[in-house]
Amino acid sequence: MKGIDIAKWNSIANYQSVKNAGVEFAIVKVINSSNKPDGRFHEHISGCNSVGIPVDTGYTYSYANTRDKARNASAAFVEVGEPKGIKEMALDLEDKAMMGLGSEIVPIIYIYKEAAEAAGMDFLIYTGAQFYNPYLKPYAKEIAGIPIWWARYPFIKDYSITADVPDSKYLPTGIELAGWQYSSKGVIPGIQGYTDLNTWYRNEKFENVKKEIPIEYNPFTEPETNVSAGKTGNDVMWVQWYLWRFGKLTDGMGQADAEQINGIFGANTAQKVKEVQALLGLAADGIVGKVTRSLWKKIC
Repeated sequence: MKGIDIAKWNSIANYQSVKNAGVEFAIVKVINSSNKPDGRFHEHISGCNSVGIPVDTGYTYSYANTRDKARNASAAFVEVGEPKGIKEMALDLEDKAMMGLGSEIVPIIYIYKEAAEAAGMDFLIYTGAQFYNPYLKPYAKEIAGIPIWWARYPFIKDYSITADVPDSKYLPTGIELAGWQYSSKGVIPGIQGYTDLNTWYRNEKFENVKKEIPIEYNPFTEPETNVSAGKTGNDVMWVQWYLWRFGKLTDGMGQADAEQINGIFGANTAQKVKEVQALLGLAADGIVGKVTRSLWKKIC
């Protein structure tokens, strides 16, 4: 899915034009630094709702460098966002106030997470390499279960919402990604100035997967390019079918596991690919290229 994230500095004159341009969802800033509704929060919610643009995720730019501040900010987010249908809290970690906290950043994150979950919301972290690598990566194990909304802009050119998303080679590996903010130069009819563009990954599990996926042949179309972390859809399902046949994505009965065969190339899939590659004497890089695909087809 492709969408936008918007806040008080995004002036939208025509929400219908935004939808007509191809925007499939919006993420809205919920509260400001004073824990009050963002300047255009209610305006954006109303405008998106009026034309049928889903707004399930809201974000909060965090200055909460103490546990008390985190409790206050997370409570304010729920108070403002929940009545307006916000179903997911995104914690924006990038401000200087959040740097240098060391391991203390972990309980602060979990205060937000627990507040979100207590309100029936999902929870994720928004960040990029400049913050993640020095301040979050040292605690990757502690936050491993929290999806990441990744900020990374490979190009500075203007983008339309219908233009192709940049290649996934620009994405980090070993991180569960909820979405990718791939441009800050989105140009969309109805919105004044630039807008952030995002692609979002949906985890759609197969129902009755044991019956729907045949054992004798791979029902998915073989990819024509490398398949690696960040990819979604048919190409990943092709890879995951083989991982299942190699005994890597099975349930307790040895059958296809719907929890893992989901069309999303996340950290688990990457690890299983590496395991199979190592087993077959291939370079265990987690990338399913032409050589890996060719050998897999010969064996299964």
